This record gives sequence, C-alpha cells and structure tokens, in this order.
Amino acid sequence: MTGGTPTPRKATRRDVARLAGVSDAVVSYTLNGTAPVAATTAERVLAAVEQLGYRPNQAARALRSGSADTLAFLVPSSSDPVFTNPFFGEYASTLEAAARDRGYALYTTATSFHPDEVLARFREFAARQIDGVLVLAGDTPLDSTALDRVGLPWIALNVATRERGVASLGTDLRAGAVATTTHLLEHGHGSVGFVGQDDPSEPRYIGWLQACAAAGVPAGPFVAAEVTRPGGRDAGHRIVDDRAADPGRAPRAFFVASDRTAVGVLRAFHERGIRVPEDIAIASFDGSSEAEYAWPGLTTFRQPVDEMARSAVTRLLATDRDHAHELFPGELVLRRSCGCPDAGR
Repeated sequence: MTGGTPTPRKATRRDVARLAGVSDAVVSYTLNGTAPVAATTAERVLAAVEQLGYRPNQAARALRSGSADTLAFLVPSSSDPVFTNPFFGEYASTLEAAARDRGYALYTTATSFHPDEVLARFREFAARQIDGVLVLAGDTPLDSTALDRVGLPWIALNVATRERGVASLGTDLRAGAVATTTHLLEHGHGSVGFVGQDDPSEPRYIGWLQACAAAGVPAGPFVAAEVTRPGGRDAGHRIVDDRAADPGRAPRAFFVASDRTAVGVLRAFHERGIRVPEDIAIASFDGSSEAEYAWPGLTTFRQPVDEMARSAVTRLLATDRDHAHELFPGELVLRRSCGCPDAGR
C-alpha cells in the first residue's frame, strides 16, 4: 500500500457546465467565441471556470478541430545562433505579437536547413496540427515542391529576390544599400568602401556598387567579413592596417552590411584609436536596437519589421494562398557615425 495524497481530478468542461447551470455547448461557445452568449450567462461560465481552475484540453481540441491555433517559426541553426543577432530577435518578437493579435500562439524552433531536415520538421508540424510555418530563409535553397506536398501553408521571410513557386517577403536590400551609400557620399567622401559577405550577387553589394557608379566615384575597397561581431572586428583591424600601410588611398567612409558586423568594426576602431566619424565614417543596415546604443550611434537603414511581420502572418492565414514575393521599403535612420548630428532614434 502506498501513502500520500491522491492527485486531485482535473475539472472538466462538464463540471463547469454543471456549476454554471448551462450546457456543455454554452461553455464551449463562451470560451471559444464560436457563437453568441448572453453577458450574464458568460459571466456565470467564467466564474465557474475560475472557481474550478478549469483548463481546456488544447490537444484534444486540436484533434477535433484540425487546428492547434499555433504557428511555427523555423530558423536556421548554426554555430552562430540567429537570435544572437538583435535584428532577428526583434523580428521574432513582432511575429509573435502579430500572431497573438490573430488568436494564434507562435512556436519557434531551430533546425539545420538541409532539405531532408526541413521536410522532416514540416511533417512534424503537420502531425501536431500546426496551422502554418514562417521560415526564416537561410543560405540553403528550400525544396518548395516537397514542402508543399506536406499540405501546410508556409511563407519564407528575409528573402531579397523572388523564387518561383514560393510565397515570400523581405526588405529591398539593394535600394537600402543605394540609399545608405549615397548618404555617405553626400558627406563629401571621395570613395566609400563596403564590409560584408564575399558574394557579388548579394543585393547590398550590388546596391553599393550602383550608388558609387551613379556618383562617378570609385567603389572600394571591399572588405570581406562574416555577419557577426567578431567578423566585423576582424574586418575593422584589416581596414586600420591597410590605412596605415597606404594613408593616401584609404577611404574615409564604409557601408557595413549589418548592424551586428558594424558593432564589431566600431570595437576594432576604438581599439586602434580611430575616431568615428572624424577619421572614418560608417553606416550600416538593419535598424536594430544595437545600432541605437552603439557608440557613436550607428546610422543605419532600418528594415520595417512590424509591417513585414503583420503581412507574413496575414498572408499565411489567408484562405487564398499566393506565391507572390513582397518587397518592403525601409528607412535611413541618421545618427552620429556617418557625421550627422545624433537624432537619438
């Protein structure tokens, strides 16, 4: 014979109905909002729920309705986690708020973006009655045909260029790079360098080249850097070394492909006694909170995360599915790193 106090039985919907003096259906209508219920009746039901500590069985409800009222946010896993980048942390927060406004929870999970692994996660989501998947696109192409066969609606985020057959959205990176580089040139610099990934097809790289060409100034130098703080710091030290080796040819301004990389560049400059913007001006991309609280404050091209999050959730839950690519404009936020007075934003 074992001792101890028996675990109390969980309250059921029928218990709530009995205490409130209503039918089981009225309890469901009150809690789910699926049919109108008189205000006084709803008050009795909610009082009974609180008194009994009733919690609906969401798993059973999902099985009955075919919906868990939950969306999945799938992000790439790597040695440099996505959420160490403040921009993507803020993006996830706005997605969660947009989902909640529509009555959905948001489940965030990371995976390798190997096609077989992504497909396995989609099948897992379908088995759990997840209602749709928001995919933070990585460097590995998605097998859209295989994913569509799973039957879940999904949309790819952070996408710069359209891919046929994929619902997607992102910021106009090329236009943002043009605007940011052009602003640096308007400060009178004879050339503007670029710090970013070594990929000539990358829209920010293309935009930088286009802005320099339009102004009739030489583009360069290009300084390859990983999109990380350490990558930016390493790039910053190389910039200072090159400047010391040939002071006459060293540019006095750089466009940096991300805020996170720019913070690393700033640290390298501080370590080597380079003043920003007096010796070298910089501007970056993303518009994260990290840019605002860097020293000096970073001029940055802000991605419209609120608008993108709301659109992503709306399109994911729409009855009529589309495979359109939605491109959003951003906003150049001026601070002291480029030579402008810090507006404090």
